[in-house]
Amino acid sequence: MKKLATTVLVLALATGATACSSADGAPEETTPTVQTSFPGLPAPSGEPDLAGLREAHPAHGTLAWVAGRFDDRFATHHLRFDGRAASGELDVTSDVSEILELQVLAAFYDAKGAYLGEGRWTEHTVEEEEAPHSGSPDERVRFTVRVPAAYAGKAVAAAAGVTVLVNE
Repeated sequence: MKKLATTVLVLALATGATACSSADGAPEETTPTVQTSFPGLPAPSGEPDLAGLREAHPAHGTLAWVAGRFDDRFATHHLRFDGRAASGELDVTSDVSEILELQVLAAFYDAKGAYLGEGRWTEHTVEEEEAPHSGSPDERVRFTVRVPAAYAGKAVAAAAGVTVLVNE
C-alpha cells in the first residue's frame, strides 16, 4: 500500500507542480502532463458488470454464482437467498495480504425467472495508522446484497458474482 501511495504522491507532485502560480499571482508556464493508456483496455464508463448475470436462471429460493474474472482468487461458502437478500462468504485464497476493495453484484429474478434488477455490496478498507500486524490477515469476508426496495416481495431468486477484488 505504501508503494501505491508513494506512486500516487509522485504523480500528483509531477502533475501538480506544473499548475502552480507564481508569487505575483500570474500563472506560470505549464508543461505537458503525463498521459497514459493501455492498448486494448478501454476506460471504464460506469460500474463494473458481469457477463451472463441477466441470463442466469437460478432456481426458486437459491443464489446462483456467476463466473467472473476474479473467481480463481477466492472460494465461496454458504451462498443463500432468503427473499430479502443474497448473502454468503468469500475466502480469498490468492494472497495473504489485506483486502482493499471488494464488490459483489447480485441480480434478482421474479417467479417466472424474469430479471428484475440488481444490487451491489462493496467493502472498502480504510488504511489505519501503522500498527504492528501479528499472524495472518483474515481473508474471509461475509457479504449481503439486499433486494432493492423496488423489487421487494417480487424477487424469488438471485445470481451474484464478484466485480471488483483488490488486495495488496
